[in-house]
Amino acid sequence: MLFRRTALLTTLVTFGHLLFGNIVSGTESGMGCGPHWPLCQGELFPPLNDSALIIEWTHRLFAALLMGLILATTLVAWRRERDQSLLVGLTTLALGLVIAVALLGALTVWLELPKEISTTHLALGLVIFMLMVAVSVRSQQALQTRYDERSRRVFVWALVTMLALYAQSVLGAYVRHSNAGLVLPVWPFLTFFPDLAVGVIAHQWLHRLMALIVAALISITAWRAWRAGHRFISTASVILVTAQILLGLLTVETRLHPLVAMLHLAGALGLLALFVVLTLRAWPQRERVSVSERMTVGD
Repeated sequence: MLFRRTALLTTLVTFGHLLFGNIVSGTESGMGCGPHWPLCQGELFPPLNDSALIIEWTHRLFAALLMGLILATTLVAWRRERDQSLLVGLTTLALGLVIAVALLGALTVWLELPKEISTTHLALGLVIFMLMVAVSVRSQQALQTRYDERSRRVFVWALVTMLALYAQSVLGAYVRHSNAGLVLPVWPFLTFFPDLAVGVIAHQWLHRLMALIVAALISITAWRAWRAGHRFISTASVILVTAQILLGLLTVETRLHPLVAMLHLAGALGLLALFVVLTLRAWPQRERVSVSERMTVGD
């Protein structure tokens, strides 16, 4: 029970931390503490007299809270769930990644926000979020005890869609950090074949093209999941991807308004979480169950 609650809390804080990081980027507050890390303007508790400083300093406090929670989750896993090697492995991996993310955060500040490192920072943060969603789901229920061909197909489509969503999210971060968000001011395309020799145009065009591909993958996977009985995930994914398309339009129309951009990321995280859950639920693996358990589930 303690592990389940800790894992769920850590997942929610990871979600919030990613959204707050988007606010930092959207308000251009990444250098709010100056080129100092872990101190802020050379102090542990700087005077809160500047909005960019407040946002960046709060982001760092959020990061410290998240590191503490992931450490706590890992320790609880090693102490109380040591017979569950998957849970122990996933939480330990998350701990290693959050340390790497912290070091990348320091490097980002010291080098004054290079887009490659900033994008990698977000990419690893997304992996941590996906790991914690997986840990939360796995700690709440066992993998399915039945397996058939339909489940295998749902698993394959869910896994492919999840990976495509991840790639699209990382590409979106690169577009954001490359200041390419408004190079194609007409949505969905200024032209179907713009001058792709210009890097920022190519990045934004590819991001929009990937959005169409991902939307198609989600639609196909949702249909297959519906037929396999995963009705809630199927319905929620269709609703979320529709909202994502509209938020993409609003992001351009509002010229990258921080709140709209944050909601756009929230939709992406929601979709990632849904497809992590679907991938786990359709996992093609038998689990041994006792006769009494079979009678309970009606086998």
